[in-house]
Amino acid sequence: MKDFLNYDGNFSKLSKIDLEDLLFKLKNYSLRYRKSLNVVEQVSFGIELEFEDILLYYVLREFKQNDVLANWFVHEDKSCSYKIDGFSVGGEVSSPILHDQLQCWEDISKALFVLKKLGAHSTDKTSLHVHVGSQIFGEEIINLVRFIKVWCVFEHVIYKFCYGKSSSFRPYIRNFAHPIADATKLKCKYIPNYLENMILPKGFHYDKKWGINFNNYHYLSSEEELNNTIEIRVANGSLERNIIQNTINLYLKLMLYASSDRYDALLIDRLFQKLKPKDLEEYDLIYLKDALILCDLIFDTSLDKINFLKQYIKKDELILRRK
Repeated sequence: MKDFLNYDGNFSKLSKIDLEDLLFKLKNYSLRYRKSLNVVEQVSFGIELEFEDILLYYVLREFKQNDVLANWFVHEDKSCSYKIDGFSVGGEVSSPILHDQLQCWEDISKALFVLKKLGAHSTDKTSLHVHVGSQIFGEEIINLVRFIKVWCVFEHVIYKFCYGKSSSFRPYIRNFAHPIADATKLKCKYIPNYLENMILPKGFHYDKKWGINFNNYHYLSSEEELNNTIEIRVANGSLERNIIQNTINLYLKLMLYASSDRYDALLIDRLFQKLKPKDLEEYDLIYLKDALILCDLIFDTSLDKINFLKQYIKKDELILRRK
């Protein structure tokens, strides 16, 4: 039997016996909160944590009195906030700019601890939004186009992964994080050289209604800039630090892959041309072969691959019997 945490081969090429062994071991595997994702320090990101069931005033007070969290922004959110006797209940906390550094992960952990201590919960109305600094794509629009292609090809896998512990999407995801694969393919069909002629990020016209939002992606840059970000809005709400970190890891590694020398243009272009987008309800299904291919493409460590598969395959979705 293989030691999968130290396996340096392609998971998509495992034998049937080895793959069954891997899936069986995943059942008893637990995600761990890591000190680092091994992402280059130039990459920046920020998170928005939505929550319900607590007066926003209490959250604001606790964060302002905390030296670590005083620069986090606490505010209402139309998807999960409501009023009781003039007081706001539920809302969102937004982080400052973060990097893959131990202190930043500790700050996220502290924010989650405070929210849960106050009685906040993630529900089917809440979501996790991640903003990634646009410098991850540099000054070349081709890197963004590559990212869009990879995203569309594997969107059905990405969405299911982003549901966290849930096996399905939140009720209002079509209003706030609609899939982009179908729309992108339609634009490519009816607009000649749609992707090839793209000049600016906003040319995609994906805003806060879509799974990827380019409203704050104002220009191409290789420098870290305030308010020049790509927002990914897909993930279901969560206050569990392991899931949040694992979701961020997927987003960053996917973007870095699109900008790297490892990008397999022939494969991605072929898959994109053949792509027939699925209905959102079909994203709930398991596409194990596609998930394994995505793992091998974007991750260069077996730990990342195993963590991805653990979150992608929900509890009791695969029933395996040891022979």
